[in-house]
Amino acid sequence: MGRGKRFYGWYIVIACFLLCMLFAGSGFYSFSIFIKPIENDFGWSRGAISFTMSIYLVVSGLMAPAIGRLIGRFGPRKVMMACAAGAGACFMMVSLTFSLWYFYMSYAFLAVMVSGLGVVSVSNLLASWFFRLRGTATGIAMVGISAGGLVLAPMVGIITLHFGWKTSFVVIGTMVWLIALPVVFFVIKDRPEEMGLLPDGRAPENSGTHAAQPAGTLAAHGGIPAAMAFRSRAFWCIFASFFLAAFAQMGLLQHQVPLLMDIKGTTQATAAAALGLTAGLGGLGKLCFGRMADTWPFRHVILLCFGFQAVAVMMLLHIDIPVATWIYTIVFGFSMGGIVVLMPLAVGRFWGLMSFGVLLGVIWIAYSLGGAMGTYVNGLAYDYLENYRPTLYFFVVAYIVSIGSFFLAGGERSAAGENQHVQ
Repeated sequence: MGRGKRFYGWYIVIACFLLCMLFAGSGFYSFSIFIKPIENDFGWSRGAISFTMSIYLVVSGLMAPAIGRLIGRFGPRKVMMACAAGAGACFMMVSLTFSLWYFYMSYAFLAVMVSGLGVVSVSNLLASWFFRLRGTATGIAMVGISAGGLVLAPMVGIITLHFGWKTSFVVIGTMVWLIALPVVFFVIKDRPEEMGLLPDGRAPENSGTHAAQPAGTLAAHGGIPAAMAFRSRAFWCIFASFFLAAFAQMGLLQHQVPLLMDIKGTTQATAAAALGLTAGLGGLGKLCFGRMADTWPFRHVILLCFGFQAVAVMMLLHIDIPVATWIYTIVFGFSMGGIVVLMPLAVGRFWGLMSFGVLLGVIWIAYSLGGAMGTYVNGLAYDYLENYRPTLYFFVVAYIVSIGSFFLAGGERSAAGENQHVQ
């Protein structure tokens, strides 16, 4: 790469930012906007409508390993192109809803397609383009998830208010076609070698040694097969760690508005503002934790990410001063943004790139199922106890155990050694 010439990988990062914004803003954050309009049109219960999002989360989680395998076979670009075309069509399909079973089926298909534009595909792509700066690049791209909630969801709300929910789905589908398809076709390249480059922009003639690469990582050396990783203790410790962290995080986040109103006595408007600030700070957290992962010991970054979330919950339970709601919001919002960035980085550091997509897909199952279960358990516990406090203490314990589980996995170097022994 010539002196002064911008590394093409940063254009890949911008493209991934846009894809993450579409993935989160259209597929996840916008859903709550449609609940009341659909309820008014069809008379379905909110529980029945909300179950659609459970289907979406479970299907997208279960699809992640398959998406990873397809990426390994065909490359991210082809998978993203196919899924962008399919996602646009599925949004159009939702606009034709005439029955509850059709609504469920449409969202199940949508989950499959949107999965190909999300975290697994983006992380796999960036892992090929960056090594030393992988955390920074991944953090910047994942801020698109927060941008989807902050920018795209309000826009969908305005369209729904003035033109109806069916028009909103048509607009979202058209937007996916007009943004995602050109971005993938014209910008995405599977690997830097396609342009005569190496990760981080190193020119091939300057890359004859691995000396400059961080010791104890596998990413630059091809990695190991998925079957070998699945037989290791490290993999299942990390699987459990992200399951428990997501269980606590999503269980808290999906109930945050009524929780703040019950425990802190805040108004609905204040609680809603706190939720918006949580999403915004999550974007800042993605940037900061990604950068930390490039420069600090990885286990220490995990400790800070999960530990600060546990501290935030304890603040929520025990600080009674008037600004407690905002102290909690700042600490939790910032730290919760790190988890989606640290997942792919953990996979790359422990097991390299050979089976990156499949391994990240399985870890994504842990995250999706943990989040879905945490959300359900918190709601169920409230129905029986009429109080969120007991579940919050349980979430603190879940965070602590998740940290311990990650430390039990050992360091990257010890994981590599363990994987050698299980052959």
